[in-house]
Amino acid sequence: MIVLGIVLFFITIVLSMLGKGGGEFFVPIFLAYGISYQQAASASLFILMVSGLIMMLVYNKKALIDWYTGTIMILSVASGSFLGGFISAKISVVLLKIIFSSLLLLSAFFISRKKKNLNIKFGPVLKRKCCDHEYDIPLIIVIPTVFIIGFIAGMVGISGGGLIVPLLIIIGNMPMRLAFATNSMMVLFSATTGFIGRGLSVGIDWKFNITMATFAALGSLIGSHFSTKVKTENLKKIFVYVILFAAVWMIIKIFI
Repeated sequence: MIVLGIVLFFITIVLSMLGKGGGEFFVPIFLAYGISYQQAASASLFILMVSGLIMMLVYNKKALIDWYTGTIMILSVASGSFLGGFISAKISVVLLKIIFSSLLLLSAFFISRKKKNLNIKFGPVLKRKCCDHEYDIPLIIVIPTVFIIGFIAGMVGISGGGLIVPLLIIIGNMPMRLAFATNSMMVLFSATTGFIGRGLSVGIDWKFNITMATFAALGSLIGSHFSTKVKTENLKKIFVYVILFAAVWMIIKIFI
């Protein structure tokens, strides 16, 4: 168990620099370790709760979080995550992995494009000015999409940051560093509601969850602290590679 914890420690260092929880990696790693899917998903969400809280506190101290936008997104992603976590035991795991892996590949494609902002003005638009940046978020598109992402993420046992961050950047025109930081709020609340929803339908191994969360918490504290020391362009490259690796890894685990 200690070796598994050390692996999570190093993974969360890198992912917390990107404002990501890391559930895309936690679940496959736990499965490879011989842990059942339901327990793996439960532990993943619990870890995301802890690491999300730490990331949010550190990013807030650096004044990088758009609290207003994040709060609106939380209401959507948290409700979707709770519902997904609650009905997770009734959904085909293979189908969920295929869907989510496909969405990860799409997000990696769009975020890697040079011209990434779509400038969509359809419907009501949230005009924001935060952290010396101005951007517009089309609520009628972003809010329902975030709900769907939360729903799928809650079922699979992840936070959905791999899709929410590209959504905020591509559709919402939010600067990359702000999107990473603001997403830490959604990691916390999405994971919390998903964990509660899953806990109502399946059992929870508290000893395992707390042990793994402790290692992940240390990694999140270190990674989020050094996030502002990495150039935005480098963050973009790392983010794309992380998403691609997560998507391929999840697809491989379907057939192994």
